[in-house]
Amino acid sequence: MNKPAQATPRASATTTRFALSLTAAAALAALSSIAVAQQATAKTETQLETVVITGARASAETAQAIKKNSDQVVDSIVAEDIGKFPDKNVAELLGRVPGVQLQRGLGEAGTVIVRGLGGVATLLNGREFFTDAGRNLFLADVPASMLKRIDVYKTQEASLPEGGTAGVIDVRTHRPLDFKNAQLYINGRIENRDKADVNNPDLSGMASNRWKTGFGEVGALFGIAYNNSKYHDERAWVGDPQPIVVPGRTNPILASDAMGRVLDLGHRKRLAGNFALQWKPSADKEIYLEGFATSIDHRYQQSFLVGGIGMWNDNGTWRPNAGTVITAKPGTDLADTITSVGGWGFTSTQAKRDTVSNAQTALGAIWDVTDRLKVTTELAVTNSQIDHVNRILDSGYNPVNVTAKVQDGGGYIDYPGLAMTNKANFRINGGVDVRQEREGKNTDWRADATYDLGDGFFREVSGGVRLAKRKAMSQATTMPWQSTFAGTGQTVNQAAYADMFTVSPATWGEFGVKQYVYADREWLLNNGEAFRKLITGGNGALTPYDPMALFDDTETTKALYGRLKFGMDIGRVPVSGVFGLRVVQTDQELMGNSRNANTNVITPVNLDTSRTDVLPTLSLKAELTSKLIARMVAGKTIERPAFNQYNPGTTTTGGTWQLQQNGTYLQTQNGTIGGGNPDLKPTESANVDVSLEYYFARTGFVSATGFQHKFKNRIFDKTVTIERPNAQYGKNEKFNVTQPINISDAKLHGYELSYRQFYDFLPGWMSGFGLEANYTFMTGKQTDPNGVEGPFLGQSKSSYNLVGLYERDNLYARLAYNWRAKFLAEKPYRSTGRELWVAPMKTLDASLGYTFNKQWTLSVDVTNLLNQSYHDYFDKNPSIVRDVRYYDRTIGVSVRWKL
Repeated sequence: MNKPAQATPRASATTTRFALSLTAAAALAALSSIAVAQQATAKTETQLETVVITGARASAETAQAIKKNSDQVVDSIVAEDIGKFPDKNVAELLGRVPGVQLQRGLGEAGTVIVRGLGGVATLLNGREFFTDAGRNLFLADVPASMLKRIDVYKTQEASLPEGGTAGVIDVRTHRPLDFKNAQLYINGRIENRDKADVNNPDLSGMASNRWKTGFGEVGALFGIAYNNSKYHDERAWVGDPQPIVVPGRTNPILASDAMGRVLDLGHRKRLAGNFALQWKPSADKEIYLEGFATSIDHRYQQSFLVGGIGMWNDNGTWRPNAGTVITAKPGTDLADTITSVGGWGFTSTQAKRDTVSNAQTALGAIWDVTDRLKVTTELAVTNSQIDHVNRILDSGYNPVNVTAKVQDGGGYIDYPGLAMTNKANFRINGGVDVRQEREGKNTDWRADATYDLGDGFFREVSGGVRLAKRKAMSQATTMPWQSTFAGTGQTVNQAAYADMFTVSPATWGEFGVKQYVYADREWLLNNGEAFRKLITGGNGALTPYDPMALFDDTETTKALYGRLKFGMDIGRVPVSGVFGLRVVQTDQELMGNSRNANTNVITPVNLDTSRTDVLPTLSLKAELTSKLIARMVAGKTIERPAFNQYNPGTTTTGGTWQLQQNGTYLQTQNGTIGGGNPDLKPTESANVDVSLEYYFARTGFVSATGFQHKFKNRIFDKTVTIERPNAQYGKNEKFNVTQPINISDAKLHGYELSYRQFYDFLPGWMSGFGLEANYTFMTGKQTDPNGVEGPFLGQSKSSYNLVGLYERDNLYARLAYNWRAKFLAEKPYRSTGRELWVAPMKTLDASLGYTFNKQWTLSVDVTNLLNQSYHDYFDKNPSIVRDVRYYDRTIGVSVRWKL
């Protein structure tokens, strides 16, 4: 198949805008219907006394029932009440699940890993969902206010879409027939962030109702959530450690030639909407239409302060400049304080904007054909796209004196005698304008049937088919860095640059420089043409997309799956199980471009691949007593590579040559060949989970789970050196070829302990207390491309959560503590060959609420009570510092009104 060398621009986000507009308008229209329905209901209610369990107890009871009755190893989080989750988004909620760990950045929890692994499939209401050209949904994009529950499957089963070696996270939203009557809630929240020094507003609401009509029962639900958030994250960093040869010392001093700060400052506006329409023409039939959409405008920046510390590289040996004094920490070869005269430094603003839209719409039907036979079908369409802009402008300064050291886990740098807030001390260095577009589209159809076989050995048989067509495209510019234009070297206090540069906000920690001059983010984002004219000498046109940065893939999957439930009594012990088999065929059309290093000719590369995977699963559950359950689940799962890793195109850059005195040429630097690998196989994992669960109360249980994963074909980048004939120089030319490859020999095993209980047996006010606690231990080894065995990236050996709860009468409270051990973040780190480790992390969050009546609730929640720092370092030695990071502490006040 032939495709153009460059993809056409993506379609506009009409679907998302329409879905959000429809959600908002319909929610307002539904209010009058809800009010009428409430009046009618009030007239017909009987005066019966009932005891209803609500709030945290009801949430715990429902989650416990899901865990107990499931055929899989699953942990669930269930909404205490509509719109009443204590966290803001799905990612933050998941931090309380055993074995789940979070990584923060850009003002919120983002990356979610399960049992130290990133191979997690993300579903929305049981359907595959993703963000732009990626495989998974960015879970922070889903507001907690819309959730019914979250199911975290630690094991896979045949009916779930393939794609998660670590597990599956299924995010469930409400439907109108979930409720017995009309529902309406509105929640307003103000959040103060201490480092950003702002008050951010949040607003969410939902309207739902159901009606009995002459043509059946009908339900409608509409929800909307708006978040307007400014944030401030910051880092104090130390450059790569180098052995500095200091006169008079036997051993070099390990130090860095640069230190500085990074400010991650941003403003994110996120609008999300969902709807669900249900129609039950009879008790045995249902048709539904539901959708979810988000629209995000994220303007943010990484603003760097990079300060040199008076050292130079003397043909591979680092030495201090004249006038530079380095002292070592007593008894070590690690730098203590460094002072120097002169030096260099610059500030850099990377002004970024992400314009994001995600939308999914699904139409489905459920039919109970007989008392034993049930069939379902569903068609879902998903669209996700992002426009990314990154404009960078640097400004340099010339310090007279420099003082640097490692302090409080970060890099301290200061410039005595230099006013870092005075624009007259800064000059323009250079800049670049980069943009990128990514998009993903998916059409997904499935049909399922379940047949009840009765109470014999075989209890139930079910099966289904799923057909999906997924498209992923990415294209970007690769504008070269601009450093020779009219503004280069000009001081930034001139009138022409009055609006282009500003002074940073004050940094939080004590790491030397508190504020500094940098390019203004809003000017860069709002004046793209003027910025390009500045750095190009007058040409304000956008740089064309680079065909070498393009991939455009189509992936078609055809899955057939079946499940057989069985059961019997062994003695007095009921034993049940499920055997499942999923067979999936994956066909791919991969498109990229290759450039010839000698002729510079670009050639489209199109490849088609196909493979079939067979994924068996087996789960067994023994009800040892009415309260004690033993469970074993085994199965095979796969995780497909990222689309960019499949890219068949390659970029070849020639090496450098030097003419020798004898008239021949010597290659002084290898060329490079980079690209993806269309022959990559999915990562395979053979998983076994064994658990023992004791349910001693309606809201009380304790469980222990042991697990093991054995992996094949995990993916790493590997660089090898090859030789090719070079006719110009009459010799073979060496190239460093870097591409992702499959490797084997990876294992992970561990265990999880969980406990939850409300102490209802205590007298009086003490009966309101409850406790959730869980602990996870993991250990594993993986072999890198060089055959060296080491730990898994991102895996903490130990982690635990302690959540204290209180709920009595109108008062509820929660205090949640999370801790995780150190973990390996990167290996090797850049070109240093070192390991980059992250120190143990701990967080403490709290919430307190009071319900005045059935309508009004006031709550206060606080995150990052301990002012958590993220500290990373090299080679398991906390003294060889990389950086320390700090995040906002937030205090949120919410008022919720519920009909």
